[in-house]
Amino acid sequence: MGGERGEARAKPEPMGSQSERRQSARYPLDSGLVARPAGHRDRVIRGRILDLSRAGLSAVIAADLQLGDVLELQFGLPYAAKPVLMEAAVCNREGYRYGLEFVRVAPPQQELINRSCASLALLR
Repeated sequence: MGGERGEARAKPEPMGSQSERRQSARYPLDSGLVARPAGHRDRVIRGRILDLSRAGLSAVIAADLQLGDVLELQFGLPYAAKPVLMEAAVCNREGYRYGLEFVRVAPPQQELINRSCASLALLR
């Protein structure tokens, strides 16, 4: 789907209560993030991950993103040898804090996210 500015957009989910929408536990994580909007891969936006779940993450990103925008994300995870490269859609926003839901996740990527969440759960 295309946005007004040519970016890819995912259809935002209807808003319910926070607990109804959240299906996975969140784990605090402080890690750098590089985001590239779909359709504008040459544009680099830097941010910080605040927490991680099996389905997505929240991050502070100094950019004006819209609900449904799809981003290519690159970020580090605990105990991962290389940075992770994934796509995520903006599913909520409060100022510059964004909720991002992973999209088109390959099984090896999901396994890495699951292992990272399990490791972070032990640190709680």
